Amino acid sequence: MHRRRMLRALPVFILMFFIVLIVDFQLRTRNLHKLNSIHNLFGGDLLRSIQETPLSAAKEPPKPAKFPRQPAAVSTMNQTVGGLQAEIQRRRDKLRALEQRRVVITPSLLRLTDIFLAVKSTGRFHGTRLSLLLETWISKTKEHTFIFTDTEDEDVTSRGYNVIVTDCPSDHSHQALSCKMSAEYDHFMASDKKWLCHVDDDNYVNPGALLSLLSAFPQDGDVYVGKPSLDHPIKAHELLEGNKTKEVQFWFATGGAGFCLSRRLAEKMAPWASGPRFEQTSAVIRLPDDCTVGFIVERRLGISMVHSSMFHSHLENLLLLTPGNIPLQVRHAYTHTHTHTHTHTHTHTHTHTHTHTHTHTHTHTHTHTHTHTHTHTHTHTHTHTSNFCLM
Repeated sequence: MHRRRMLRALPVFILMFFIVLIVDFQLRTRNLHKLNSIHNLFGGDLLRSIQETPLSAAKEPPKPAKFPRQPAAVSTMNQTVGGLQAEIQRRRDKLRALEQRRVVITPSLLRLTDIFLAVKSTGRFHGTRLSLLLETWISKTKEHTFIFTDTEDEDVTSRGYNVIVTDCPSDHSHQALSCKMSAEYDHFMASDKKWLCHVDDDNYVNPGALLSLLSAFPQDGDVYVGKPSLDHPIKAHELLEGNKTKEVQFWFATGGAGFCLSRRLAEKMAPWASGPRFEQTSAVIRLPDDCTVGFIVERRLGISMVHSSMFHSHLENLLLLTPGNIPLQVRHAYTHTHTHTHTHTHTHTHTHTHTHTHTHTHTHTHTHTHTHTHTHTHTHTHTHTSNFCLM
């Protein structure tokens, strides 16, 4: 009975023995294949070819070794390395393209000569206010500074300054002011300048500070920069059809401190500012030139004014600025002090002689002498605040 069971189990044992042999053979073959692959990977065939080369053939250039086909793992690694190299090259190309694009889109640096400096003056101030400007900051910005006035002045033009004689009235009315501002706008638009900066003839400009300020803005943006004279938006009554009006309010940069407009914004202002339109727009709100600019920018175009503390008008006190901050300002106020002393001396001498003779032999003689000296000294000190910027 026991032998019968052993005979039945014998084929099973034989089958299991052959299975073990087959598995062991496969494992040994696979390990040997891996060792050969590693040996070939590190140049086993190359070393073998060098060892088998005879010494007589040493002078001949060595023949490149023929590597066997790499296994799947090495091939996958090569594919990974190749992919990384391709990715690195792709990123290098992208970075190079971005650098080239950055060079193209970066605007050129703003130069001082890119700024159209418009100075508004009148004939009666040529010998006083304007002459001071010609001797100071305008002498250094002569090429791109334009003087808008109402009177011919051969002395100024003969010295090479840009004088624009307008047909505007010589008074200080809203019409006269808007007329000259219209001329400033039209001449700027006809130029190749990037910025329009308006100043009065009692403004001193700091060219370096002005250039630094405008360089900080995007050169292709809509920029209206200056300083308001009020701490709140101005209210005006816009004239409508049918003789009706509506109340509007907006910020504006006072012309007494000066202001600047970028070319892109100036181009958008054309429907209300070019030619006779500026004076017409000024008449609609019945306000002067600087208010009209603010009305066009904020009400017509919906663009907000940029408030800058670097512009200063005659309404401000220069003493509020620290000495270290003064050279950084674009425009700021200065003070003239005039002292007049008048002395008046009046001397009055009165002599009165009275002689009375009476028949009763009484003679009375009275002599009265009165001397009065009056000295009056009057000292008047007038302080006048104007606008200026350091050189």
